[in-house]
Amino acid sequence: MATVVPAGFRAVVARELRHLGRAPWDQALLLWLPAATLLLLLWVFTAGVPVGLPVAVVDQDNSAASRDLVRRIAATRGVAVALRPTSLEAAQPAVRSGAVYAVVHIPADWERDRLRGAPSPVALYGNAQFFLVAGIVGGDVRAAVSSMAFDRAVMAEARFGDGLAHSARRVDSVQADLRTLFDPALSYEVYLGGTLIPAILHLFCVVAAVSALGREFRDRTVGDWLRAAAGRPAAALLGKLAPVAVVYLGLALATVATLAGWRGWPAAGSLGLWLVAIAMLMLASMTIAVLMVGATANLRAALSLTGLYVATGIAFSGFSFPRAAMNDLSQGWGSLLPFTHYLPLQQGQWLGAAPPGTWAQGMAGLALFVVVPLAAGVPLLGRALRQPARWGHR
Repeated sequence: MATVVPAGFRAVVARELRHLGRAPWDQALLLWLPAATLLLLLWVFTAGVPVGLPVAVVDQDNSAASRDLVRRIAATRGVAVALRPTSLEAAQPAVRSGAVYAVVHIPADWERDRLRGAPSPVALYGNAQFFLVAGIVGGDVRAAVSSMAFDRAVMAEARFGDGLAHSARRVDSVQADLRTLFDPALSYEVYLGGTLIPAILHLFCVVAAVSALGREFRDRTVGDWLRAAAGRPAAALLGKLAPVAVVYLGLALATVATLAGWRGWPAAGSLGLWLVAIAMLMLASMTIAVLMVGATANLRAALSLTGLYVATGIAFSGFSFPRAAMNDLSQGWGSLLPFTHYLPLQQGQWLGAAPPGTWAQGMAGLALFVVVPLAAGVPLLGRALRQPARWGHR
């Protein structure tokens, strides 16, 4: 066994495990905080699709038609009529306090004006601060209004004969057939949860690796660390990062198993290729940590650089704002972040059934975030290990 696993590597791993056993905060940073965060995210998105979002309806017409419209709005999946204030002024406090996300206003004489051929519009006052919610509420309210308008048009057409079915076909002669290619269930658990969890894992993994390496410089224990590795920097580095690798590769596997197994969402492509991609992201996270600590030999500075570099990953990855719509500077910064290269690999196998050739091309780009930081970081870290004057800076 000793010939397979060098004694220095085993000694460093044992030293790190002993430290974690008597340092609950470092233990929590490595394992319990990321695990709790992942469980929280999974719980938040368990519903899959937001339903029953509260809105207020101001019905100043109080006609049979306006009451019918209110019933149609209440019957949609995403919206619940929570309040019925008598005026827009009375509805404002509910919107400002967050009790409702939007206000639907049916003006006075709405039905009378429609019969006279000069209909007043039904107004929706949405709170665009909550962009996702505003989209869901707006879509459902528009669907309710459109269904009412369609039914009225069918009834008007039916007066010319041929019955309701033929009238409906004549009224709805031009149709748009919208077909969802990926995520047909329109689940936010699949889309948001499945994307945010790897992003959180990536961030926690870099922070845990930076903390593990950087605290040796902070506490001036680099000499003890190297002596445990029998003076071999490679064994010292690998032994130090081994617990981080085991924990985060395990959490990555648990993420895939939870979404595609316990939660029952089928992967459109290969789970194996997705696992390789997320494992590569975790390796990239650790090599980035080597570069950060090697360049600074200072835990505080390395963590600051990590926040600047890694925490911006999801914003520039195209997840929330299309990369094609970004300016050149934003696209350039995004291309320097590993999560930008990882996200298409995941979505290609999780949702898109991308062929292995496309996956291999993307993996080549992600692999650079392992090779380049390692090639630059290992010499920098080795130099910092040989300079005791740089140890102990906080």
